[in-house]
Amino acid sequence: MSHPTRSKLSVILIIVLLVGAIGLVTWLLPVSRSQAAVEESEPAAFISPIGVPQLSLSKRSDSPAPVPGSLINYTLSYSNSITGTQAFAVRLYDFLPAGVQFVSSNPAATQLPNGLLLFTAPSVGPDTANHDVTVQVRVLEGYAQLANHALVSADGAVPATASVMTTISHPWGELLLDKSGPAAAVVNTPIVYVLKCQNSSAVTLTDVTVADVLPAGLTFVNASPAPDAATVPLLQWSLGTLAPGESRSITVTTTAPSYPASITNTALASARQLTMTTALRSTQVVTQAPILRVSKSASAARVNVGDTLVYTLHYANIGNQAATGVVLTDTLPTGVTAGAANPPWTNATAQAIVWQIGALAPGASGQLVMTTTVNSPWNRTLTNTVDLTGAAGSFPDHFELEIIVRPSIIYLPLVLR
Repeated sequence: MSHPTRSKLSVILIIVLLVGAIGLVTWLLPVSRSQAAVEESEPAAFISPIGVPQLSLSKRSDSPAPVPGSLINYTLSYSNSITGTQAFAVRLYDFLPAGVQFVSSNPAATQLPNGLLLFTAPSVGPDTANHDVTVQVRVLEGYAQLANHALVSADGAVPATASVMTTISHPWGELLLDKSGPAAAVVNTPIVYVLKCQNSSAVTLTDVTVADVLPAGLTFVNASPAPDAATVPLLQWSLGTLAPGESRSITVTTTAPSYPASITNTALASARQLTMTTALRSTQVVTQAPILRVSKSASAARVNVGDTLVYTLHYANIGNQAATGVVLTDTLPTGVTAGAANPPWTNATAQAIVWQIGALAPGASGQLVMTTTVNSPWNRTLTNTVDLTGAAGSFPDHFELEIIVRPSIIYLPLVLR
């Protein structure tokens, strides 16, 4: 046989040996993995205790009344209360309650599903010394109480349990709700309501919700912003979060009933951890009458002491009969001085500015512009009220406007060297 033939046989023999080796390894690998899985699933060997140990466990919190967002440090203390005895394979379980977020622990814990922490130790005893474990968690929003439980076990010993109850302290908050609208309306004419929801507290309010219950006979037209849910007669808005001092307004347009009636519109506002706030607005629906409306706007929502503030007043007769003896009275807040007005006022005292408008035909309207100066003090709210009245038989109107005066700012001199 020639050398080339022997070379070919050698190559074939090497290939056969490699294929056989690969097959053997492929067969052995699942066997070894399966054996390892069996070994891992087998429980650790039981270690008999020395004597009759008795496990004890206590748990305490360093914060008796935490607030949402704060940290709580739990301390778990376990021991063997029978001197001279010893238990082995100690396992300490801490069942964290819903309402907390795990931050850290000492020693490090094994985190298991559903907020369960596991700590292990070789043994406890033969002395009765305490072994401490600390767990730090953060309090979440929306929970009134935390029920935390723990358990310690060891081979051949009766497990011991401990619990600690923590009440969450929620900062005081207040949600104000105001609803404005006409005191009267002619049948089948538009009625516009304005809902103002304000956080008047020093803490942020979450999950703020406003609802408006329309009275029977009132037809819903539209709202701005549009409600999240409109199941007439109930309209609902989810406003989310309101910062301290923040407010939101909702405008609801409806149509008055086709018959005379006295209707009451009910609005409600709520937030997490707060009781519901209610606001009512009554409207007299009539077939004919002079119905007066007044409103006021300002050139700025926030001002400084010394600023010029221009008010614009709008008035109208939205009824179907003429109004007589119409008088508009603008009561300025203390610290605001009236300047020029167009048209000029009829008479004035220190804070009350009066215009004698006289007769006002159905559908007629007008406008007044007044310039004022903001004097003092700083850091306050200017509440301006306007009243529009007429002779007997006409329906009056009232309006309030709030302007914020900013806190004073002190600028320190800058020295460059």
